[in-house]
Amino acid sequence: MEHVERADLLPVALQGQGYRTVFAIDERRFSNIDESFGFDEVIGPKAGALDFVLQGINDNPLSNLLLQTPLGGYLFPYSYMNVASYTNYSSSAFVNHIISSSRTSQPLFLAVHFESAHFPFKTRHAQARVERENGFLGKHLEALTVVDGQIASLLDGLKKNGVLDNALVILLSDHGEGLGEVEASVLRDGQPFSVRGYGHGADVLSDHENRILLATVEFRDGKPVSKAGLNRQQVSLLDIRRTVENYVRDGKVDLQAGSPCIMVETGIRLDTTQDYRTLDETKVAAQAASYYEIDQQGRLRLREDRLPELLATKDIGWRCADRITWYEPAGNRYLAYRLDEHGLPTDQLQPEEDDIARIQAYRDRYLKK
Repeated sequence: MEHVERADLLPVALQGQGYRTVFAIDERRFSNIDESFGFDEVIGPKAGALDFVLQGINDNPLSNLLLQTPLGGYLFPYSYMNVASYTNYSSSAFVNHIISSSRTSQPLFLAVHFESAHFPFKTRHAQARVERENGFLGKHLEALTVVDGQIASLLDGLKKNGVLDNALVILLSDHGEGLGEVEASVLRDGQPFSVRGYGHGADVLSDHENRILLATVEFRDGKPVSKAGLNRQQVSLLDIRRTVENYVRDGKVDLQAGSPCIMVETGIRLDTTQDYRTLDETKVAAQAASYYEIDQQGRLRLREDRLPELLATKDIGWRCADRITWYEPAGNRYLAYRLDEHGLPTDQLQPEEDDIARIQAYRDRYLKK
């Protein structure tokens, strides 16, 4: 990610205003964010290709015991505080490390990414057993109890450190999750079509894969002062930066949509990752091998020469509150649907020319990068 312009990043801007900036993440296989992105400290397992091969080796009684102690961080840096090493991951150690790093006399910008609720939903820290006919949904709900407990512990620790005496807390998920539930039954080209999937980033029409939890809470003297409420306006993760900057500038909390419509797109597509039901880690590794390389720091990254090929397969769309239009490379065509008040598709539409023009212009810029 050397091509990413660091000077315009939010953490860099906040550092310039005297903030201590900390980033914490407990699974780094596909996250190479480091201190160069404007963070004074990065908490989590060591990033690198060895993360993919050491977890099975480190799953033995002695290493499992050591990984519950700070010494394990020195002996097994790729496994310590690593959700991918779920047999010895310590959910409390990760939170405690974050709390320790929050002790500062400076104003604090803290970004934390909890990964226990991510597929494959494997954890030994579930605080409840959830039985569902849909096994994926049950496991996902169990894994969410881990994150729920971690957030509670983190907020308690931040309160004791005085961080919540005057603070804005933003809670969000970085993507949704399709777990095989039928979201909507519509017509596509006159034929019955069910919107359902397993995963995320694969279908711009799926509300389950794309809708996220996003909440803001203002704290004063360690207590929340924001009024509870539900806002159904469509906002983008890109609107969060403006919200943070406004709060830093004048202390006001106001999360508003920067635009009534937003660009949406699928993730990078590998055939072997499209369906949780048939996902085989060996096959995924085999297909992904030609698209990745190891950099000079031992970290896995996408090969720059293969990016145009991968980007060309992404669905790219224009989503408004009442409709979504997108380009589908697989069929070389544009599709559009009307959306109801809950964001679910109802009727297939004829794509509007203005929407097509926006998508085409965005895609052209995308592929030229």
